Amino acid sequence: MKIKSMLLAVLAVSMAGVSAAALSQGFPERALRVVVPYPPGGTTDVLVRLLQKPVADAAGQSVVVDNRPGGASVIGTSHVAQAAPDGYTVLGGDLSMLVNPSLMKDLPYDTLRDFRGVTMLARAPLVLLVHPSVPANTLDELIALAKAKPGTLNFASGGYGTSTHMAGEMFRRAAGIDVVHVPYQGVAPAMSALLGGQVQMYFGGTTTGLPHIQSGKLRALAVTGEAPSPLLPEVPTFVSRGIQGVNADTYWGVYAPARTPDAVIEKLNAYYTGALRDPAVQQRTRDLGLTLIGNSAAEHTAQMKTMIGDWGAFVKEADIRLE
Repeated sequence: MKIKSMLLAVLAVSMAGVSAAALSQGFPERALRVVVPYPPGGTTDVLVRLLQKPVADAAGQSVVVDNRPGGASVIGTSHVAQAAPDGYTVLGGDLSMLVNPSLMKDLPYDTLRDFRGVTMLARAPLVLLVHPSVPANTLDELIALAKAKPGTLNFASGGYGTSTHMAGEMFRRAAGIDVVHVPYQGVAPAMSALLGGQVQMYFGGTTTGLPHIQSGKLRALAVTGEAPSPLLPEVPTFVSRGIQGVNADTYWGVYAPARTPDAVIEKLNAYYTGALRDPAVQQRTRDLGLTLIGNSAAEHTAQMKTMIGDWGAFVKEADIRLE
């Protein structure tokens, strides 16, 4: 019986290997699907759709973008975690993918166990935007105002765990101010709330904020990162104003279910890194203020582990909790 059981186990492993090899050789044989865990219109959605055509051209199959917002990106992310590990369903994720494991106790998935990286697509700085009704024209004036009126100013975010949330938490901690976090279901509604004056502050993308800054509807006070943004060269960095530690640049990446075969992951990586080299994509992402990355799947997965650990330490140290 023991010998028979061992033979069956060996046969099962062999068949699994054959199945994985067959899957990768024929991949892709139908449309690919990219789940975006936010509503249409945000930077994650824009970037995924920008890559849609060059990825489809490389794969020889259509690429469908599937927006599944809600739960601070958990709904869409959970859907991909439960998808078949065959490469046909992947996630277009942002920083919340790496922050949520330390921020949320009851996630319906384990990020490191259930996902692997395909490639890190891009990164970008954020700009601190304020509504013109706020009586502060500089970062120093905003900090002074917040200290004079603790708990009365609030900042919007695109949801718990997003870079727009973490940047606000970093600013609150670094400046020693008491401001209130107001989460929204995506960056588009957060920006709408800021434009409407329902909130006073928001850490947004430089491209998203640029037209509103130019029209006078919003005011830009500082940018994250070590150097000014090429899109907003006149706006100082937090570091230049003496505020250290506000470095929550936002990241975007492609993730697949963890048991997706290596050969399929390598094909997906080739499609996406190739798309990042497309001249039209490079021009558009420059216009959006994004820095393209396009690393290997192994590098991306290692990055996931490191960043989850780093953000976990920050969330614990800053005592950030869901409200």
